[in-house]
Amino acid sequence: MGNWTTLETDVLVVGGGVAGTMAAIPALEAGLKVVICEKGKVLDHCGSVGCGVDHYLTVMDTGPEWDTPEFLIKHVPELTDGIVDMAVASRVIHEMPRIFRKIESFGVDFKDRKTGTYYRLRSFGLPGTYHINFDGTDFKKHLGERVRKGKATVLMRTMVVQLLTQDNRAYGAFAFDFRTGEWYAIRAKAVVLAAGDVNRISRNASGLAFDSWHFPYNTGDAQAMGYRAGAALANMESVEATLTPKGFSTQGLNALVSLGAYFVNKSGERFMFRYDTKGENARRAVLADAVINEYLLGNGPIYLDCRHLPQEMLDRMERTLQVDRYTLPAFYQQKGVNFREELVEISISELSIRRSGVYFRGSGLAVDTNGETSVAGLFAAGDCATVSGGIAGAAVLGHIAGEGVVRRVRGTVGLLPEIDAKAVESVRARAKNHLERREGIGWKQFEDETRRTVTDHVGVRRTDKGLRLALQTLQALAKREPQLKADDLHGLMRVHESVNIRLNAEIMASASLARKETRTGSAHWRLDYPKTDDEHWRKFVIVERGKDGPAVRTLSTDRPLSDAFARDAAVA
Repeated sequence: MGNWTTLETDVLVVGGGVAGTMAAIPALEAGLKVVICEKGKVLDHCGSVGCGVDHYLTVMDTGPEWDTPEFLIKHVPELTDGIVDMAVASRVIHEMPRIFRKIESFGVDFKDRKTGTYYRLRSFGLPGTYHINFDGTDFKKHLGERVRKGKATVLMRTMVVQLLTQDNRAYGAFAFDFRTGEWYAIRAKAVVLAAGDVNRISRNASGLAFDSWHFPYNTGDAQAMGYRAGAALANMESVEATLTPKGFSTQGLNALVSLGAYFVNKSGERFMFRYDTKGENARRAVLADAVINEYLLGNGPIYLDCRHLPQEMLDRMERTLQVDRYTLPAFYQQKGVNFREELVEISISELSIRRSGVYFRGSGLAVDTNGETSVAGLFAAGDCATVSGGIAGAAVLGHIAGEGVVRRVRGTVGLLPEIDAKAVESVRARAKNHLERREGIGWKQFEDETRRTVTDHVGVRRTDKGLRLALQTLQALAKREPQLKADDLHGLMRVHESVNIRLNAEIMASASLARKETRTGSAHWRLDYPKTDDEHWRKFVIVERGKDGPAVRTLSTDRPLSDAFARDAAVA
């Protein structure tokens, strides 16, 4: 099982994507020691936008009323159907201009290279042209360079598998390098979870689990570890899907709708205005649900129509669509599709537990206005947290969490607990068992069972009977986890991912069963409760680890999620 190494640091960051690197930066600027653990190979190209990004959402405070934090904040309740932590969302929005300028100072060029100005567009139901369309191929590289300049210790190809906690306080984690087999016990004064959303959790159109719309290596590791450590999660019933070219899950919907593309059904009807007065500029959740409904009505196939767009817009679309997924032009070419001259068939992507197709409401670890969870010293940011907003949300909340970490570390008194040697050996013993098993269940088979269960019984149309059946199946799968086998260290990493995916599916089904209403369309659609019920269900559904599995309770959205934390009392 390799060597054993103990590391001491001020801050441990789990995940080297946008949120993780942005959390590390203020800690490094404050002179703190930072260790980053990342499953990827190269810091500059890991996370959801490792290959690039073509849009960034921000208020810029340029003068017009719509371009102010106050104006956007007024619209957040409507954008999120009232299920949002306004305290955290407001702080994120207020910090947007400052963090945007800071990222520019790192060398990220948000300006259009032809005009030298910001190319701003309106999309996804937002009340202003907040999206900057740009070539962000090197976006992540600049963040990586900033971290390296700060001299953080970066452990690549390293998976964190268990948090260290005592008396509701986080003090580090266990991790292993799945190339060398070396194990780490990392003791830290604060931990930031920034490992992204939950993907590979349902089937998709291509049938290939790793052909996912969002980063397939984001497998709910942060949510699972936080849950096991006693942290509260919220909004886990809300799932997200998007519209993708048929047979190829890819990002790019934002650019398509903001640049003016239409969606039409098999009759050539532009149908989106039947579902929302904003048409194709409706929220992502509305777009996805409309297409699902058109298929259910027998109006499929559904197509993307760009033929009406001016040549200049088509040129821009062609340039930026390959930023998020550089293989997309080759896919179109091999399929013989020319989106300039013909309709392109689209389909619904797989599901992810992310932010339910709306901005400023995330699904994951509940955080306060400093990015801290209900476990003291444990922070979360990005798509694993309850306030999210794409790349900008990850950047801003990541930076907020990093600043919160500085305050927490400076306020830490007393010695950290000693590393629990028995826990260390227990984790390693389980890993060794997976590696030494000659017979058992492969992680692919295990994941496929989870995906089938989620697709068939949780999915985008839910019932009490289906959700209970899903929970029974997922709980039965949990009992088979000791039988999982790994052929090598890389396979051991996949085993841990598959276990985390299954746990997140169980949490999602539990929260979905509890919310007896429909809210935000396909994000949470109960066939047995088809109406939105503000009187009884304008509440957060909170999930925590219970004696016999996920324990569910609710909290009014008139209160911040941090009101549900018992952290301060526990720490005192």
